[in-house]
Amino acid sequence: MLFDTVWYTRKIICRNGIEERTKYPVRIDPGVRQKREAVRTGRSLDSAVKQLARLLNNNFGAHEDLHLGFEYSDAGLKRLEDRARKLREKYPEAEERDLIFMAAQTEASNWARRVQRELGGAKNFRCVIVTSDMNGETKEPVRIHHHIVIAGELREVAVKKWQKLGFVKEMELYTVNMDFSALATYLMEQVRYIPNAKRYTPSRCLQQPIVEEPVRVTRFAESEMRPPAGCLVLARSNYVRGAAQYIRYYRPPERRKTKKRKGGDNDVSV
Repeated sequence: MLFDTVWYTRKIICRNGIEERTKYPVRIDPGVRQKREAVRTGRSLDSAVKQLARLLNNNFGAHEDLHLGFEYSDAGLKRLEDRARKLREKYPEAEERDLIFMAAQTEASNWARRVQRELGGAKNFRCVIVTSDMNGETKEPVRIHHHIVIAGELREVAVKKWQKLGFVKEMELYTVNMDFSALATYLMEQVRYIPNAKRYTPSRCLQQPIVEEPVRVTRFAESEMRPPAGCLVLARSNYVRGAAQYIRYYRPPERRKTKKRKGGDNDVSV
């Protein structure tokens, strides 16, 4: 059977000026809708790090928001162990370390609900939770803990609702040229794969970035992508003719224009 190869580009736009473009080839079966195949192929190029970075770029600011470390006291750890024993009934073949991890994720979710009750609802609860029991560099086990990226104005209530379980420390909510991709990489390096466990948990009110529909490239399909004028390149894949290409860049405020989000009243600069 003969297939045609066509090229598409996809663009993702975050509120803080970080944009991504991917150009990729799609082998088209004449009997399959091209748009559906283009969307499916584009999504397969994503990763957990990119998805987390987009959430951070679209919802948080380095100077306004916080990166908190939630650690367990001995009493808090004993509580986790008790919860893990109950999980053993549901997952009889799971390792003890995995059960502790899942118990900690439940404890973090309960903390989030306590914060939301204090706030009177989840509307303004901007937060991402990452649970870790591993050193990201050495891959050695460490005491279970959580990384919390949270809106700066929620610091007081967030700390208060964790104090019965352990301790809180503040860490740098760092960016590189306004981009949270390095932080997303760091956070995901702390998380090992566990069946039935999430790698990170975002709050429901976080908004996804704008993901534009794939656009078919009709001219110079295999040429190397370049950033728009006046934009700062942050990352790009090596150019290999015939292979997918990726570029991430920062668009400064003076080179953005504003458009309405679908299904909402909030503006976003693009």
